Amino acid sequence: MSFLTWPAALMAASISIPLLLLLYFLKLRRVERTISSTLLWKKAIQDLQVNAPFQKLRKNLLLLLQFLLLLAVLMAIAGPVVNFVRQPERNVVLLIDQSASMRTKEADGRLRIDLAREAARDFVDNLPSGSKAMVVAFSDRAEVVCTFTNDKRRLKDRIDSIEATDAKSRIGEALQLAVAYSSSFVETTGDAGFNPESLQIADIELFGDGRLTDAADEFVTRARMTHHIIGQASDNVGITAYDVRREIDRPGVVSVFAEIQNFGDKPVTLDASLFLDDKLKDVQQVTLGPASIATSRPASDDLLSGRNVLFEPFDHDAGGVLTVKLSRDDSFPLDNVASGPIDPPRALRVLVVADDREIAYMMERVFRDALEINDVTLMGAGNYEDAEESELAVEGRSAFDLVVLSDHDTARLFPGNYIFFGGVPKIDSLTVDGDVEENFFVTWREGHPLLRYVTLDNVYTRKWKRLNLPPHAARLVDGEDSTVMALITDPGHRYLVVAFGLLDTNFRMQPAFPIFMQNAVDYLAGGAVTDSSRLIAPGDTFTVPTPPGAQMMTVVRPDGTEEEVAVEDRHTMTYGRTREIGSYLVKFDDKDKTTETFCANILDATESTIRPNKALTLSGQAIETVSGDVEVNEPLWPWAVGLALVLLLVEWWIYNRRVMI
Repeated sequence: MSFLTWPAALMAASISIPLLLLLYFLKLRRVERTISSTLLWKKAIQDLQVNAPFQKLRKNLLLLLQFLLLLAVLMAIAGPVVNFVRQPERNVVLLIDQSASMRTKEADGRLRIDLAREAARDFVDNLPSGSKAMVVAFSDRAEVVCTFTNDKRRLKDRIDSIEATDAKSRIGEALQLAVAYSSSFVETTGDAGFNPESLQIADIELFGDGRLTDAADEFVTRARMTHHIIGQASDNVGITAYDVRREIDRPGVVSVFAEIQNFGDKPVTLDASLFLDDKLKDVQQVTLGPASIATSRPASDDLLSGRNVLFEPFDHDAGGVLTVKLSRDDSFPLDNVASGPIDPPRALRVLVVADDREIAYMMERVFRDALEINDVTLMGAGNYEDAEESELAVEGRSAFDLVVLSDHDTARLFPGNYIFFGGVPKIDSLTVDGDVEENFFVTWREGHPLLRYVTLDNVYTRKWKRLNLPPHAARLVDGEDSTVMALITDPGHRYLVVAFGLLDTNFRMQPAFPIFMQNAVDYLAGGAVTDSSRLIAPGDTFTVPTPPGAQMMTVVRPDGTEEEVAVEDRHTMTYGRTREIGSYLVKFDDKDKTTETFCANILDATESTIRPNKALTLSGQAIETVSGDVEVNEPLWPWAVGLALVLLLVEWWIYNRRVMI
């Protein structure tokens, strides 16, 4: 048995026990009375003897009971714990998952975050005296909830303060914090000073369901990691993809697509409903088969676990928010809703910058004939650099929905969307290191929207630029030792950089080229598809161009609360408090009362797969798991308090009997 707060109990004992004994030495102030009998003289003499200050204490049942009562109270203050689990002194880091999947409701009605907090508190109770622990909560980012301490009450209070978010689960930053903080526990080797090999990393205890989106990219070195499996529920159906389109030839017609996946063990039938600003537009009945336990793939070819749902197209010439809802009450309701903003229809404007007449004519024919975009402007590279700002920009943004540049590097980049063929944007994060000649395409991301239905098997390229890309660039096509095509997203800008010129390849002659350009228009221009930058994941940061004359930006959050941010002299505004799913309405106080809507959705199969991962691996390294009920150290202070109450009642009863006799 150990005591959690024995110093406090010892201090209380040093004060209370002498006071109790002193009460029995106090002299009474006696009042002289005339009595008719000497029967009570014997008792009076005994009282006088008790009040003698240096006479030893006589047997007194009340004193004994009061002393036992005081001991019981002091025992409760000391926090006694029966150590069913005995361990040596340890230093540990508690990682508590607070991502969206921790909002899963279990069979007993409690959320997984509640179970995780309870398991973490029990673990803290199990730690032997002298152990130190810290608490880190994480979802898409990590937060130190409590630094290293041996105060178990403080640790448990901080654990109780952790709440689940709607963000994804990424453990990488949490592991970095755990190693950084625990590296303070080092050993020195005498005169040699600090020895890196003696670095003692604290043990890592993970409390969560093990559904980590970055598990394949992270690893644990030196430290011992244990995964405490939280939860058992697996029944869930969720929306994993969502898209809103306006048809180019009929911009007033809106089409909505959603991918729905069953992650449970049983087939389900449900209704998928489409709403426009809370008004019902269409309902589709969907039947899904069970998911495979091992791979979450369809268990039967006849009844698939995932279906693509295309709602009936409808006419709508205004803006709004389109929402898909699933009519099913499962264990994880957060992924049963997906929303996206849509703007009023408008004709697309495209600018082609090319000195070569063949390329300029070909690009014009692609946009006008194949893609049916009538507003196409042609301009030479020199004219582009010399043009007045009013010709290229409106209110600080590009006047064109898409700018295509052929064999031209430029720094004249107003906020907007750009495609570079054989040229590069002059930005700090991108450089060119010579050319790559006579090489081949090795891999490309067929699942990316820009390369959907695009085959590059028969594409030959004579040479391309060797690109040094920023870390956040999305690499779409790779050669043997360099990237051929990449998407770079910076605040207010999106650059699709194709490292080869159109005259150096047969790509422009392939059937895949107009398909690629259609995808680029859909993805970048935002005329045929809702602006992808306004569909965000919970926890992401979004960027909004600042309209002229604006002094204040107001963000209306999904719960209706408003947050104001001063614009000052910034050309773009960013906002990152988006850990809740739903719509974020951005309003400016400019003369036009500019507004933008951003929608945060789960849309993540990893987060929607709520079945706990009982075989967690990080970069292929198996992590030790703990599941089921674990015997914990039992606190005894409630029993001590109960004993004190019983003794108090007995003492009160005996005292009252003596008074009445």
